[in-house]
Amino acid sequence: MRLFCIFLLAFQFIFLLRMVMSFFPISSGSPASGVRDLAVAVTDPVVTPLRRSLPPLPGALAGFGLAEILILIGLQVVVQIVC
Repeated sequence: MRLFCIFLLAFQFIFLLRMVMSFFPISSGSPASGVRDLAVAVTDPVVTPLRRSLPPLPGALAGFGLAEILILIGLQVVVQIVC
């Protein structure tokens, strides 16, 4: 159970990192682009299916859409219940 909580918290951190990095222009080849690419690769299996099934928010900011907000809320709820 503790390992699952660590996994959830790490995923939550990586997901937040992905969202924050989406606000900044990052040139390819920089060290930050490697971090961003890793964060996107880790979180895409959760984000992509939800993003396909939900409509985008009108005027949504760079990294924030309805899918991202629901994922953040869902992660918080699961962490609070399980951990």
